[in-house]
Amino acid sequence: MEIEFDPYRKLSFRSHIQYESHEALVEAICMGAPAGIPVRATLFWANGVLFRFFTLPPSEAVSKEYVSGNLVWDHIEFAPMATYVKEIQGPRDRPMFTIYVLDVSSHTIFGPLTEWIRDNLLKNKSFQSGEKR
Repeated sequence: MEIEFDPYRKLSFRSHIQYESHEALVEAICMGAPAGIPVRATLFWANGVLFRFFTLPPSEAVSKEYVSGNLVWDHIEFAPMATYVKEIQGPRDRPMFTIYVLDVSSHTIFGPLTEWIRDNLLKNKSFQSGEKR
């Protein structure tokens, strides 16, 4: 049996939103949840960037891209978060909202993606230089 790791060669996405802080990203996610009902969500973290992504619906064109080694996403939302934490509680008006955060720093796609976001998209220059807000 032969086993081969054939990583994606390219990741592209169609749109993005940067939130000024991880709290703002969490608040935006919580807005869609009714108050008083327990809700859980998962976000990803790597290289000082908290994020989530949305894929394109399955189609023949998307499948061809995947087979060609190209990963295509529709949208990414992200915010700077210098230090990794495993769990973030929702804002005061949504105390039953819990966000679990996965550290994906060593992932073959998410690590390079967040480095690129940090270097090319983050607008907070003091964060890029390593200073904490």
